[in-house]
Amino acid sequence: MKSKVAAAFFALCLLGAVTLAEGYSIRLNWNTNLRVGPSLIDGIFEIAPAGAILHVSGSRGRWLQIHRSGKELWLADWVGYSRVEAGPADIDNCCFVNRQCSSDQEWVDGYWAYQVNECPVGASARQEIARQPVSGTPAVVDNCCYLDWQCSSDQEWVNGYWAYQNRQCEHLGIAIEGSGDFVAEIQEALDLLQERAPGWYAYADAGLDKIKAVTEAYGTGVWVQHRTFNISPKHVEVGPIWLAGIIVHDACHVRQFEAGQIYYGLEAERACLEIQLDLLNIINPDDSFQFGLPVILANIGNPQYQWWH
Repeated sequence: MKSKVAAAFFALCLLGAVTLAEGYSIRLNWNTNLRVGPSLIDGIFEIAPAGAILHVSGSRGRWLQIHRSGKELWLADWVGYSRVEAGPADIDNCCFVNRQCSSDQEWVDGYWAYQVNECPVGASARQEIARQPVSGTPAVVDNCCYLDWQCSSDQEWVNGYWAYQNRQCEHLGIAIEGSGDFVAEIQEALDLLQERAPGWYAYADAGLDKIKAVTEAYGTGVWVQHRTFNISPKHVEVGPIWLAGIIVHDACHVRQFEAGQIYYGLEAERACLEIQLDLLNIINPDDSFQFGLPVILANIGNPQYQWWH
């Protein structure tokens, strides 16, 4: 059985050659896996840090080919990143202004320095800037500290920036509606997610407003228009790891809907399954089976595996 699954995955990976692209650079929003091949079953060569600048040299399907450390590595195109353009309108890093940056950490430092207007000055000014009370509205609001957060330290400003990117300035977290046991089990999964994969926790928190206990007859699943995940109490008894995965999966559908994408059907499910599996590989790295998701992904074109019909 394992050999058949591996063969199926191998066949999927061979579909389509690498599409060469004019080189461009991207910046990662959070720590991200770089793999030795264009699939989730290929090994992780490196975990690139948030803020890292990567050069894209091609693509295959939903995977970007990255030239790094003298190797051709692969990055899933559904992870959080932004294109880096060095034009004046897009400069957002001191490395484009007055710093000589060659390492990931230097680019990360340069990015945060630019956010607090530190490019022309030394590091000693950063603490003074961070301690200043928020007053007025900047030309470009990109941080919760400019809105309703009271921020005094560097870390609070960093947290405020990422919270703004995930639309969390006024977000009170995911509400949980159900019995005491139901609430406790969902909260355990959310705590696990926040502890082991904070980037994916922010992703889920930005996509869902509520997780609600319902009967099977009521209609389980995510209601994208209401940003609510309905789930029966018996389905939360599988443990916090699986629960964390399906919470992220259903948040994915909400985010598809709000981005104007198709949020149902084969391709939408494939994308959210790939995200779910990527999350599980972070919070549950010692389990290669991962609740059978690799098998489902390998056979997702088979109607027998298409649970959404």
